[in-house]
Amino acid sequence: MPEAIPQDDQPAITAPGSPSHQRRASLKALSRNINKVVLGNLYFDTWYFSPYPETVIFGPDHHPKAHSINGDHGSSHSHKNGHHAEKPTTSIISKLHVCPYCFKYTPNPADYIAHLQVHVRELENDSENWWPVPKTALKVYEWNGYTVWDVDGEQEKLYCQNLSLFAKLFLEQKSVFFDTSGFHYFVLTHAPASAGTPAKIRGRRRRLSGNNADLGLNTQVLGFFSKENLSWDANNLACILVFPPYQHRNLGQLLMAISYKLSGWEWEDSIIGGPEKPLSAMGRKAYVRFWSERVARFFMGMTADAEGEKVFRTVKEKKGKRTTFAREIMTIKEIGDRTGILPEDVIAALSEMGVCVPQKRLKKVKVEEGKDEGGREEDSPTTMLVKRSDVLAWAEAHSVDLVSPVKEEGFLGEWAMSEPEDEDVQSKEDGSGEDREIADSTE
Repeated sequence: MPEAIPQDDQPAITAPGSPSHQRRASLKALSRNINKVVLGNLYFDTWYFSPYPETVIFGPDHHPKAHSINGDHGSSHSHKNGHHAEKPTTSIISKLHVCPYCFKYTPNPADYIAHLQVHVRELENDSENWWPVPKTALKVYEWNGYTVWDVDGEQEKLYCQNLSLFAKLFLEQKSVFFDTSGFHYFVLTHAPASAGTPAKIRGRRRRLSGNNADLGLNTQVLGFFSKENLSWDANNLACILVFPPYQHRNLGQLLMAISYKLSGWEWEDSIIGGPEKPLSAMGRKAYVRFWSERVARFFMGMTADAEGEKVFRTVKEKKGKRTTFAREIMTIKEIGDRTGILPEDVIAALSEMGVCVPQKRLKKVKVEEGKDEGGREEDSPTTMLVKRSDVLAWAEAHSVDLVSPVKEEGFLGEWAMSEPEDEDVQSKEDGSGEDREIADSTE
């Protein structure tokens, strides 16, 4: 068992941004049935209720009809006198041990240690073929030590069920726990370079080295997102979670970008989608930031479509002056088509950025025949002017990296780039300029 786990008298990790400090104590008690979790060598607070089996919560001798857990999705049980059993108002388990790889769980520390030893033996016996995810998982992305694995919810039901139960401890609105057959789970792992993993590996196998027995340190499962196999709303993501100890490292932005890539919006005749809605308060905040950064990169003139075409045409001015971008007129839908974002999400991004300046115009329209008036004026669709300098100022004020968090070269298999870009040719086409202006119509 990792020695880094704090003792009971030491404070647990409370991730920044946790909703726990924002909720009344009574609400926290009603919504949680597990107080803290041990995940590998980490020990931290939970946020919400999760429907773990009652035999785990109450013990192996628990009779299903003897208790009723607040927040249980099943039917409540009643006594013979017709009254419902009293619902607990405090956390029932002070600490739940969860395997950092298969997400199996137990409240018993001895059982947890024995379970981890199984992984240790597997790793020692065949370190070359040892994976931190199920054997059926496929790599879809690998770059700079970060790997995203595609786990089929139909093939690996137990793994995905355990992962979903753990995720519910930190997701308020998650509702799928046991019927995982209609979903794929994309699991994010990280192996530092010191663990013997190169920055980029094209194969599905990888060699681990170093202290293999120190589980949870060499290779870590950081989070995941799930996606429906068939979504009538073209959702490219059902739920997303970066585990609390790893939050605030832009890993959520990485997973979101990968979900958009895997949705195939660049392909011919494809449909642009987005995350399943409604979003939670935390989810919406993260996505608006993601959309804003994606739109900012587009407005800065970088490539934003599958063909690698430049976003804006360049024009040459008089001799001695710099090359600038031509003024472009485009609709919200056209911006969405080039960035893979739904029009309503583009609007949310522009509202958040605050870089649009209304350019109100009036136009003459004919009146009905027989009227004395020669004509009247009415408002035309509002045109929004977006200056490149304003986008750059927004990016600097919000510490935005104008380089995408996802590298195209990191995608594997069918998602891999067909041909590498010719950087020398592309750099000649970039041109330079300062206040490049973009006009956008919300029509």
